[in-house]
Amino acid sequence: MNKQLNNLLGKGQNNTIELSNRSSFSFKGNWIGVYPGTVMDKWHVGDFSSVVYQITVEFGSNEKEILQLSVVARPDRAVATIFGRSSINQELIDISVTVDAGLCYINVTPKSSSYTGSKLVFHGTYAKTINQLVPPAIVADTSTEESSGINTFDSLTSTMDNTTLTFDKG
Repeated sequence: MNKQLNNLLGKGQNNTIELSNRSSFSFKGNWIGVYPGTVMDKWHVGDFSSVVYQITVEFGSNEKEILQLSVVARPDRAVATIFGRSSINQELIDISVTVDAGLCYINVTPKSSSYTGSKLVFHGTYAKTINQLVPPAIVADTSTEESSGINTFDSLTSTMDNTTLTFDKG
């Protein structure tokens, strides 16, 4: 490490990196334009199980927002929680998460059309996946209602065929 970094960083307790007194992190990087359908980030759920993001959004010089987003994902599902959100005037973006083919997508959209083109920067702390991926268990319907069953899909016509199959418990 060069001398300047040695003055800022040290080895902390429990294998942490310690910053010298009154040191902080800053970030800017390349910004992302926020439009309907913008993907802010994506990652494979086999590589990472969760991410905590710090997101800053600006529309011009007077509309600003900062928030933290916590995301956890598995091959068939992702859940996100926004916390610590602060906005000047009003919120600028909506956020959603989706999983497709093992990739977790963090999607951002302007809160209203007037905020189209807002500029977004983020940084994330990624937690690597600990366990090897396995498909989630399939949960069978255990209902005892007479009308319960499974509608079948006709692959020839690509429609639901309205046939109801039921399974007896044995």
